[in-house]
Amino acid sequence: MLVDADLLILGGGCAGLSLGQRLAEQSFRSERALILEERTIYTDDRSWCFWRFGEHRFDHLIAHSWSKMRLASEDTSVMADCKSTPYQMLSGLTFYDEACNKIKRASNVELSLGVRVMEPPRRVGAHWHVETNKGMLVSRQIVDTIPLRVPKAGDAVLWQSFFGQEVLCERAVFDPLTVSLMDFGECLQDGVLFHYVLPISATRALIETTVFGPLPLLVTDLAKRQAASVAKLCNGYRFEVTRSENGILPMGLTKSLPESPPGYVRAGLMSGGARPSTGYAFQRIQSWAETAAAQIGRGLPPATHKRDPIVRQMMDGLFLRVVRANPERGAELFLGIFESANPARVIRFLSDRGSLLDCASVVKSLPKALFLNELWRGLKDRSLSLIGAK
Repeated sequence: MLVDADLLILGGGCAGLSLGQRLAEQSFRSERALILEERTIYTDDRSWCFWRFGEHRFDHLIAHSWSKMRLASEDTSVMADCKSTPYQMLSGLTFYDEACNKIKRASNVELSLGVRVMEPPRRVGAHWHVETNKGMLVSRQIVDTIPLRVPKAGDAVLWQSFFGQEVLCERAVFDPLTVSLMDFGECLQDGVLFHYVLPISATRALIETTVFGPLPLLVTDLAKRQAASVAKLCNGYRFEVTRSENGILPMGLTKSLPESPPGYVRAGLMSGGARPSTGYAFQRIQSWAETAAAQIGRGLPPATHKRDPIVRQMMDGLFLRVVRANPERGAELFLGIFESANPARVIRFLSDRGSLLDCASVVKSLPKALFLNELWRGLKDRSLSLIGAK
């Protein structure tokens, strides 16, 4: 049977384009990859942030770097130095443009915009059939980055919902050296709310309102608090909103992904691409894309996302359950980590680079009674469920 591509990549977002870009750099390979993306044009709808641990492939695209970090609540403020591992921001449109240009110049990868996948892929013999709005496509392998379903209550321990706006203020009101990672304000009954401020210059900043909660929230749910935050941070001066972004990230998926048949791999935010306790995903996706492309280059099936080490899984899971059960203590939990632990250890831990000593330092900074109570409750619930199953 004739195939349209050796590999179909479903979805041309961060994960799909990252893999496509890596494959484009292997243009000596004869296998052909085709990326299907529903949107017809890329816009500046995203930004990704991470700590820099050394030279990386996006150095020349970084929009801004910060050498200091701030976390604050109504009565506490913590400043942390990160000169050795600056916090960096990469704009979505810059990333999209570079990836698309590399793919366009490659002979082994093609990006098709305006293509919507209509039904789940079907295995027919040794091939995969994908029904799209442009007709049926056939391939030998599939990497699927399209979420299985829309975010809903119960699918994750918590959801990270955010709405951000890049604003240009008429006066110099921002400190371009300091990123405000978490500025806690109003306490919510069932979630943790904070504002995230990325000052690009003294007059320009990306300001985001974020909620960690059991329910995924829409822009309309966050708009009022976002407007108040922007007005406050601009000190009442006039400002212009130049762009906006929003999203919903999973924090600890509660349902296991279905087992993938041969030749089919799931990837992206809803398939292990996001760190459960933080929502940070960009660097994890880049690591996956590099590994997957290398395997494809050797004629092997593409890799899935690596499972986190068991210690990290346990720590992330327990932390998320504590936050969910005690949202009123969210500010205390996050501020306490940076206030008590060495910032360098915390940064490595948050960036999936933490050693056992780094993990121990983070654990030591947490309120013991709160975590022991949640651990005991989890063990008790598990025991009751096992008894009920007999």
